[in-house]
Amino acid sequence: MSTNPDSKKSNSGTLLPFLALLCSQLFTSSWHVLGKHVMGQVPYLAPISYVLLRTLVSSLFLLLVGNIHEGHVPFPPLFRDNQPIHRLQVGLLKPSSSASLSSSGNSVGLSLSKPNSDSSLNGVFNGSNKKVEDPQSLSSSHKLHHHHRPRRKKVLRPTFKSYAAAVAIRSIIPSLRNILFTFKIYQQQMKNLNPETIQIIFAGLSGMLLLPTFYTTGLIMTSPTVASVWDGPMIPLGCFCAAVTLGLEKMSELYPFGQVGSLLLAVGGSIVVLLVDYLGGGHGIGGGDDEAKDIEGSNSGVNEHMQFIQGNMVLMGVVASYSATALLQKRLNHYPPIQLTGWMFAIGFIGCFTLLLLDSILGSRITGCTLGQAIFQLYIALTTSPTFRYGILYAAFFVSGTTMSISSYASSHLESSVITLFAATQPPITAVLEWIWEGKGLGWKKLG
Repeated sequence: MSTNPDSKKSNSGTLLPFLALLCSQLFTSSWHVLGKHVMGQVPYLAPISYVLLRTLVSSLFLLLVGNIHEGHVPFPPLFRDNQPIHRLQVGLLKPSSSASLSSSGNSVGLSLSKPNSDSSLNGVFNGSNKKVEDPQSLSSSHKLHHHHRPRRKKVLRPTFKSYAAAVAIRSIIPSLRNILFTFKIYQQQMKNLNPETIQIIFAGLSGMLLLPTFYTTGLIMTSPTVASVWDGPMIPLGCFCAAVTLGLEKMSELYPFGQVGSLLLAVGGSIVVLLVDYLGGGHGIGGGDDEAKDIEGSNSGVNEHMQFIQGNMVLMGVVASYSATALLQKRLNHYPPIQLTGWMFAIGFIGCFTLLLLDSILGSRITGCTLGQAIFQLYIALTTSPTFRYGILYAAFFVSGTTMSISSYASSHLESSVITLFAATQPPITAVLEWIWEGKGLGWKKLG
């Protein structure tokens, strides 16, 4: 019995996204353990500084590989017609009808024709325009004007206030006109924005800036197991709720209760893992009952408990940012996956750089780190810690670049909720890697 080669090709094509997603989860889970160790080597390094370097290296790497493998693809324009600046300049340079002056006449509105003015001047100089009058009438009129001389009219000279008001009005009116015209053009161009470009920008900011910032901060404050829970099983629930609420995906008509039940089961298992890790001392408080009793009444123990709770609150941002990125990538699946991911990392780097620059002006009120401090911290870390150098290359090439490119590729074959469902494999993989690399006991041993 012969087999159809087309069916084999279709089966391999359907299995490839699943295998790629499993490989990406392996890279991500390994960074849960390695990232904790790498960031521990440079405790002075702020998470936002690490994100700045990671997004820069990942964007350069992916754009280079994308141009070689997929060919050059231009970034989509921000506006559909791509002529907002030209229209604005033409409108601003167009003179108003009220400001146009007539080529003939004077400043007060008196129109003088050239032939009449020339003839009158010639008549004055030639004497042809003089009127011959009776001497008697001249003498009588002279007397009349002598006895009844008209009074001189008082000339009202403008004051400084009136002059300043006139100048202000003349300067304000054109400025208001330009502002209103600019606002009108702005309203028109807001309708001409390219929605795909806006989606790429938001995907880059959420997935390449907010996601690693939340994750790195939460990883430092908690443990690899806790970070893998929020970066794993919690993500499918967040993505599913967001997709159904926004109407981007529909619930299964055949097995709706099974779909929701499986998600709730994953979340319940995640909560159990969190409690086990917390009671077992994997959150940084200490590993053992005797040690926990020794620090139970101390201020340091309370602070570490609060740090664990705050770290979990920070890791909630991982779920929101990853879910938004997955949903946006699904709507952009017609772009080449590698270059799309490179654009997103470049946007994340620009956003991170702008945020640090703004924080330099505001005095470290947003991120707690200025641009100068971030560059100095990176310089010290790169020159003094070989572990950080190798770790940042592994994170940029494999954890960020390869994983996000696989996610962009899989979004063209699978639904967003299915892609995020693979994140549920991270906690067991992370626990096994912790046991292999660091010798830590598994979850059931922590309960004992």
